[in-house]
Amino acid sequence: MLKLVGLLLLLIALLWLWNAGKMWLASFRLKELTERLASRVVTVTPSPTVIVERLQSLNRLETARLVSQHVIEVKSESEWLPSFLAGERLTLIAQVEVIAGVDMKGVSPKDVEVNGDKVVVTLPQPKIFSVKIDEAKTQVITRERGWLVFNPDKDLEREARLQALSEARLAALKSDLLPFARQKAEENLRAFLHALGFKQVEIRWRTSEMTKRGE
Repeated sequence: MLKLVGLLLLLIALLWLWNAGKMWLASFRLKELTERLASRVVTVTPSPTVIVERLQSLNRLETARLVSQHVIEVKSESEWLPSFLAGERLTLIAQVEVIAGVDMKGVSPKDVEVNGDKVVVTLPQPKIFSVKIDEAKTQVITRERGWLVFNPDKDLEREARLQALSEARLAALKSDLLPFARQKAEENLRAFLHALGFKQVEIRWRTSEMTKRGE
């Protein structure tokens, strides 16, 4: 009889603990659900002024590079004497580097539109930043002087270098350098603006500057 009563009491105790556990678990889940419903997600969107400052801090956004080699021949001649007597000829091999990109200093507050998590930025057209001769890979390969030329013309090499720079710039403008610079600028700026917290980024370009790309 005592064993039966003991088993009955143990069963009652277990049922009470099970029911109490269910009530505690339900209360815990209800509390967790209530906390989740009451929680808030805080999103900070930079103002257009701050975005402009961030973009301008990029300064010259160099996004494309073109390297070319040019063989330039220049000569000087006398009006009265043949070249083998008074002429001079120089041949130069020049390696030139052309850098292009977007001048971010040209971005102003009117070029930035913010609407929630979307930002629209209008950029100046890409342009050539620099055209430079690589001195380590540039050299005069031949220089010929007439029999009566005792002092070489110092301007010949300078003229050859200027011609190499001019040809490199023209080649860059005729190539895909500027479209490539534009494409890479869009990729870089999209990543930059996404990092600022924007989910939608739209890049536009100033059409009024299309004819000035090479300036």
